[in-house]
Amino acid sequence: MAGLVARLVSVAGLDPAKQRTLLGLRLRLLRRQFEREPGRIVGLVLLLALVGPFVLLAAIGTGFAYRLAPQPWPALVLASVLVALWVAWIALPLFAFRTNEGLDLSRLLLYPLRTRDLVASALIGTLFDVPSYLTLPFFMAVFIGWSGQPLLYVVIAPALLTAYALMMVSGQLVLTASAGLLRSRRFRDLAIVVFSLLGSSCYFTNRVIEGWIRATDAADLQRLQPLLFLRWLPPGACAQAVASAAQGAWGEALLWLAYALGWLALLLWMWWKLLLRMTTGAALWAPPTFEAKKPQRRTQSLSERIVAFVNTWLPAPATATAIKEARLIWRVPQRRIGLLQSVVAPFVLILAVFVGDIEALGRLPEWTALALPGVMLFSTWGLSTNMLGMESKGLATLLLTPAPRWQIFAGKGLAYLFTALLPTVVYAGILAVTARSAFIVYGLVAAAAMALIVIAVNTVAAPYVTYPFDENSPTRQHAGGKWLTGVAQVLGVPLAIFVLSTPVTAPLMLGVWWSRPEVAGVGVLVGLAYAAGVCSVAIRWAGVQLTRREPEVLEAARAIDF
Repeated sequence: MAGLVARLVSVAGLDPAKQRTLLGLRLRLLRRQFEREPGRIVGLVLLLALVGPFVLLAAIGTGFAYRLAPQPWPALVLASVLVALWVAWIALPLFAFRTNEGLDLSRLLLYPLRTRDLVASALIGTLFDVPSYLTLPFFMAVFIGWSGQPLLYVVIAPALLTAYALMMVSGQLVLTASAGLLRSRRFRDLAIVVFSLLGSSCYFTNRVIEGWIRATDAADLQRLQPLLFLRWLPPGACAQAVASAAQGAWGEALLWLAYALGWLALLLWMWWKLLLRMTTGAALWAPPTFEAKKPQRRTQSLSERIVAFVNTWLPAPATATAIKEARLIWRVPQRRIGLLQSVVAPFVLILAVFVGDIEALGRLPEWTALALPGVMLFSTWGLSTNMLGMESKGLATLLLTPAPRWQIFAGKGLAYLFTALLPTVVYAGILAVTARSAFIVYGLVAAAAMALIVIAVNTVAAPYVTYPFDENSPTRQHAGGKWLTGVAQVLGVPLAIFVLSTPVTAPLMLGVWWSRPEVAGVGVLVGLAYAAGVCSVAIRWAGVQLTRREPEVLEAARAIDF
């Protein structure tokens, strides 16, 4: 079997020994990745357990459509699936994770390897990535759904191979281009804002689609032929090739396959040239030049005046940590993504759950005040998770400071509290104008208490649940570290927040349920005092634990270099 594979590789113009070496390197990197970050295993298992059933059901549905749906729906479904997977391969590296992240081709350019061997190794390496696991069921559904016409496999097999290669190459091209684009801070910041807002616009997209469906009748749907438009996209051409072969037009099918292969060759050439230019130092986007500024008279900035005022009642290390943390939340791209998503996503959720039909928006019910603690929960949780690991390479420098460790946690907590509280106050103002109820004010107080509880839980977890964070990566990082880290993040921290926040949210819920504003008012004030006490005790305790576990924390947060 090995000899047959080697001969096939040789026929393709590749070096079997080099391909075997590159494949072994890819598998070794994958193994070391899970050995050094066992928390990734937990994340992968949870992802497959949560997303896998939906992927399998969708794939099974497409299989039935290929076999049972009348013409021309099988070809339409195939085109839609291939184009959707193609878009997913392009978007996932930017929103979630890198594809083929274990093998960096830029590091292999130093070795005497041919271009075709490097490209082939990258294609083969994608077989071990998460997007491939999610793509495989849809490809299997294509083979099973068209099994009634075995002769079509002559076109289906090369069409699917071409579509898969298009997905992989497009994803790598976008990822490589975005890495160069993110070197320019202006473009990087703009891209992060746009992508974060797009990720939180599902509700409004659903409203647009729902309105279009209501305005479209059955006759319009029958006349709709999306394949006429999708076939001009690279993966859509593969679907059109299958559709043409199913109708007996084999020559037309070959032409569409050639069109798709032409796109593949073009994308491969663009990706390879872009990778070479970026690796050899030829900048695609020249950094902006700055002219020397004339010396100006030194004036005290607003932040310096705020620091001077706060230092009168707060220890200087805590104030400095809070200012530093607030700046890093906005300056570090990955943390800014978390900030925007944690602030915008709950607001969209409020519109989806509480508002309903926007056109019929009138006076909101009083129970919309319950949304404010939920907004604060998501916002503060996204900001304060892995608060020590978020320091990245600066954690060692931070721990060299002689400041008491509890003051470091206090400064971080203040930064998270006020960063999450500002947009929540805006949301509360909008709800107060619309609902015109005192419960909105009580909900804002309960939201502040909820933020203190979340900060307290994440502060207690910080000395024990810390994992690496690469601030230079163009994509957000996922939980790593030991397997207990993943369990604590998925189960332990949410359960602790739920239990400790019950005294904070219960009075507000009871007051709204009984229509007794006085119950909610007194209850949320007591809950705020309770949350402040819990947060104070948690910060003091975490400071002691950090002092005892500094070497372990530094080792857990150490950046992993593959």
